[in-house]
Amino acid sequence: MSNIRQNIAAIFDLSPDEDRLSRSVNRSIYILIILSTVVVILETIPTFKQGYLPYLYTFELFVTVIFCGELLLRCAVLDLLLQKHTSAWERFLLFIYLVIDCAAVVPPLIFLFSPEGAVHHDYFLSLRLLRIFKAFRHDHSVELILKAVINKRTELLHSAILVFTFTVFLSVLLYEIEHDFEFGNGTPNTPFTDIFTTLAWAFSMFVNDAIGYQETGLLPTTSLGRVVAWIIGFLNIGIVIIPTGIIASGFLEVLEENKIESQYALLKQAFRKKFNATLGIEVFERPRTLLTLQNALFIQESHFYKMLETKQGFRIRAVYSADDEKYNDTNLVEHYAYQTITDYGAAIRRSSAQVLVLAPGSAAEENIGYFSYCVAEMLSAHFLSNERYQQNALHQDYDICFKTSPLYDDDTHSVHVTAKKKKRFKGKQHIIEPKAALETFKYDIHSLLLDDPSLSIILVMESVHGMQEPYRISRIDTHTPDISALLRYCLRLRSRTGTLHLYHVRISDTTLSHYDYYTYIQQAGTALQTTLASVLASQPSA
Repeated sequence: MSNIRQNIAAIFDLSPDEDRLSRSVNRSIYILIILSTVVVILETIPTFKQGYLPYLYTFELFVTVIFCGELLLRCAVLDLLLQKHTSAWERFLLFIYLVIDCAAVVPPLIFLFSPEGAVHHDYFLSLRLLRIFKAFRHDHSVELILKAVINKRTELLHSAILVFTFTVFLSVLLYEIEHDFEFGNGTPNTPFTDIFTTLAWAFSMFVNDAIGYQETGLLPTTSLGRVVAWIIGFLNIGIVIIPTGIIASGFLEVLEENKIESQYALLKQAFRKKFNATLGIEVFERPRTLLTLQNALFIQESHFYKMLETKQGFRIRAVYSADDEKYNDTNLVEHYAYQTITDYGAAIRRSSAQVLVLAPGSAAEENIGYFSYCVAEMLSAHFLSNERYQQNALHQDYDICFKTSPLYDDDTHSVHVTAKKKKRFKGKQHIIEPKAALETFKYDIHSLLLDDPSLSIILVMESVHGMQEPYRISRIDTHTPDISALLRYCLRLRSRTGTLHLYHVRISDTTLSHYDYYTYIQQAGTALQTTLASVLASQPSA
């Protein structure tokens, strides 16, 4: 039953799957929409209606029943569609289409099955004709235009206010001229007897005098009044040109957004999980150069930066190939949407994991985040990684150090009350205040220790410049002046939660910048597995 509902939801989705069944169903519905629209038009022709009304009635009954069945199926899988489409825009479209379906099906169905259905068959032609709007579901151009109007609603509102303000001012000016209040040669027989009439005349000019004021002689009688009317005529041009230009630019922006969406899907697919022979497990793809991805996926560089502005899960890092290089040689594209994207970066939570891997410096230190992620996969560990914030960041909204911040000395965990309320919306991404993001990081560490009783080991990963060894594993048992605030915080957690082993894993930046660093990941992961296995074996059994 569940599979049947899933298949129905795939057929009636906003963007149906391109399989044979979905194409056949949607094309059939599209043809019925066109035919039912033609039938409604033919019913209004007296000669055609007299000779073929029974056939038209039968076809109308058939189409109404088909569309009613479609509506019931859509309602039956509405919960699945809402689960898949979580954005406000997609749910708005689902709601609009459902309203159109109801308005197009329910009234004709009521009259068809009423005792005098044949008599009332001519009624509510406009509601029956609403079926033509069901075609929007199969033609996304209308969605693009609607989205363009919604995206540009502020600009359209400002332009409308501007035109309205000028129109009111010119209407009052025209009324004064025609009545000789401040200006000469006004006539007492002017048709503009009050400001309301003048306003109505001015606004009617925007729709080519559809009301017919000019036919009734409502025209300026003074020379200066005709000049003002001429200016109002220019506003008639502006009220068409300005919104048209705004909507056209919005339409182009929506097309660009759709293109970026498709390219973003390609980018996520390029960084999908693959089996790594060196590590012996599946991991997400390593960072790739921007040039490599451009050549492989045919994505423009400007689109990459647009994705960074509007999407989550990727970043670009400038890197250099030698220590004596002052400026970067290339740009690396890094992926960090390993499982869950958080306020501070990324998180992987597993059931009954014994190890927690922390990467507090992933945003600032090259490749340490990916190195730590691969180690967490090898150890089947929990993983928390700061992928956004660093000390002395160029952007002040990301300036905080997740290793040395004094906020670790405050043991309160108010993230569930405060951090979620400190989101600020800029562009299309939420920016979390640095302190709130760090509070979330602290809270996640604390909650993992409380929620997973099997968790007994924390690994804090850090990149070190100039270290001779590829990596160094140190056990932290006591407070010393040289350990970071994060390590002190973990030691305090140990004193509260019982047995907790804390290790500081330092990786040489030379190791992290090495092209074949999978070998070092495998070596470090194996060494940690051996070390942690001995620690776990020495623990008394519960």
